[in-house]
Amino acid sequence: MRRTHIPALLLLAACAAVGCSKRAVAPEARTQQVPIPAPVNPGRVADAVDRQTTEEGDEGAPEKITGPVSFANADAAYQAKKYSEVVTLFQAYTEQRPGNAWGHFMLGLSASKAGDPAKAESAFMQALSIDPNHVKSLVNLSRVLLDQGRTDDALVHLTHAGEIAASSGEVQRLLGRAYAEQRKDDEAADAYRRAIALDPHDAWSMNNLGLLLLEQDRADEALPMLARAVQLRMDVPAFHNNLGMALEHTGRFLAAADEYRGALTADPGYGKAKQNLARVEAVKVGHEEPFDLEAVATVGR
Repeated sequence: MRRTHIPALLLLAACAAVGCSKRAVAPEARTQQVPIPAPVNPGRVADAVDRQTTEEGDEGAPEKITGPVSFANADAAYQAKKYSEVVTLFQAYTEQRPGNAWGHFMLGLSASKAGDPAKAESAFMQALSIDPNHVKSLVNLSRVLLDQGRTDDALVHLTHAGEIAASSGEVQRLLGRAYAEQRKDDEAADAYRRAIALDPHDAWSMNNLGLLLLEQDRADEALPMLARAVQLRMDVPAFHNNLGMALEHTGRFLAAADEYRGALTADPGYGKAKQNLARVEAVKVGHEEPFDLEAVATVGR
């Protein structure tokens, strides 16, 4: 696939402002009339549950388990987001019932939430040794591997998951993420489109597809996807920021500023949106047609 090139002046300006790394700079908007640094691109954003970090509610090291553990009790602790405690509970549960794939799956899920990818990987692999077609273990093991940059390994499990769960939008979304990491943009876009066809409310696939298009200097095509993602999930700051980038690339600076403000409403500490908002607010803008989010999002349906 032929790729677009970013003019050196814009690239240097963006690098000076925020530092450069792989895919850190969005493509230049060729429709812009005012030369400005490229918006700060957060990169391809994975779906929310891909982020294997400790969530609020974890209260630290649990007490030592001294008796039998029921699946229901361990799951109740999981629902309460006491992930360190849950790891210990499901560790005990799997020792009591080593042949239960779901127990190992929950141990892996809890370990990933508690920030222990090694234990998570081991638990998911144990679940798969019991049931090689355990789709949830295949999917969540792939997330752990993707978070570690082990894309080839993740694709092995995702391909298998796709063979036995062809109607899973979640599998297709993760395939899109894996292909995107490998710079196989056409395959990634196809996977995201399959995910959206399976689930018309999959805002994360819409967001990620929109970013792919934006990086290919196809901001007009990206707009409906990103607008629909914002319409579905107004609470996700990255969606507002990404829509703001697409608007900025198509010369809609006032509308872009509104979306950057929307990102900051959702997350006042979102640094990328702060930088983008400061930049577009400095641009002298004449007449600009109002941006109709509803109308544009409808195109993305």
